[in-house]
Amino acid sequence: MLGPYASAVTASAFSGRLRPLLPGLALVVALTFLAYELARVPGFKLLGPLVLALLAGALWRLVRAGRVASVMPGARFAAKVLLRLGIVLLGVRLDMRALAAVGPTVLVGSALGVLVAFAAIELVGRAWGVPKDLRRSLAVGTGVCGASAIAAALPVLKAEERHASLSVAVVSVLGTLGVVAFAAWDGLALVSSRLLAAIAGATLQEVGHVVAAGAAVGGAGGDGDLALLVKLSRVVLLAPVLMLLGWWLRREAAGSGTSAGAGGAVVGAGGTAPARGVALTAGVGPATAPAATKLPPLVPAFVAGFLVMSAVTSLGWLGPETVRYLSLAGTLLTAAAMAGIGLGVQFRGLGRVGRQALVLGVVGFLAMLVVMSGYYLIALR
Repeated sequence: MLGPYASAVTASAFSGRLRPLLPGLALVVALTFLAYELARVPGFKLLGPLVLALLAGALWRLVRAGRVASVMPGARFAAKVLLRLGIVLLGVRLDMRALAAVGPTVLVGSALGVLVAFAAIELVGRAWGVPKDLRRSLAVGTGVCGASAIAAALPVLKAEERHASLSVAVVSVLGTLGVVAFAAWDGLALVSSRLLAAIAGATLQEVGHVVAAGAAVGGAGGDGDLALLVKLSRVVLLAPVLMLLGWWLRREAAGSGTSAGAGGAVVGAGGTAPARGVALTAGVGPATAPAATKLPPLVPAFVAGFLVMSAVTSLGWLGPETVRYLSLAGTLLTAAAMAGIGLGVQFRGLGRVGRQALVLGVVGFLAMLVVMSGYYLIALR
């Protein structure tokens, strides 16, 4: 049992750790509140609170660059800790019973669309030398569910803040333009509204984009609901995609660790075995032996928490009101994380990378559009 002195020391240490976070957390809370309120306004509603919080943080950083140092500890805390908590709580929105509702045809189509988006963006991005965290953030956002998917993938990908922000901005802009394009496509009356609604749900990035396009193409109910149903089948794939990403990165990390160990032959002090903690490389001299590669977890803890919350909802253990409040809390925490990420964005040097990100986003979207148009043309015949 702690005595009074020990308790005072513990409280002082906790206060010392918390104090540097307060300015940044206060700013993050203010930006999150602003974004949430703006998301209620019709003109901004299409962007959603996550994108608006990211933009608010980035704009504050751009205008008040001289004061950014004092808020960065809290911003980083939001971008890491609050992000994981938010993702766990957002698991309540994923009711696995939706799988039975959409049926195998829609689910297989959504899995195909995600695969196409990843393949197109990964192959083209790798050929152009686009950073892997940027191209994979774009692939997740394009293939699954926009900013929410990118936010969920950040702890797995360990993406740079500027690359994460670029990915969110690209999928948001392209999705908004996509809504307009689908409305114009429907006006040409070249295909049925039902087919167009399915394609919109299978390709547009954000749930808000799909709702808007569904309303424009099929109206309330009917074909408009089909667009949302197809989109929800892509949202269901978020957890499997994150686990596959973890497995993929784990393989990459293991491969790079093996190659590093094989590529640098070392000679010990006696010529046959390395001395403990010291290695000699040819013509260089003593160097610290490379540490063993730490592999990323196959299933990150926050993904496991996400799945647990989804299972609780799917089993009917939570009432509708509880689900609504937990979902709101998850949205606010994730928006706070987006604000923190926005505060960390450095705009210098984004020119070429920004253009690459935009073109990659277009490549992924068009690849999905072509493949999913053909898929639903056959599936809905």
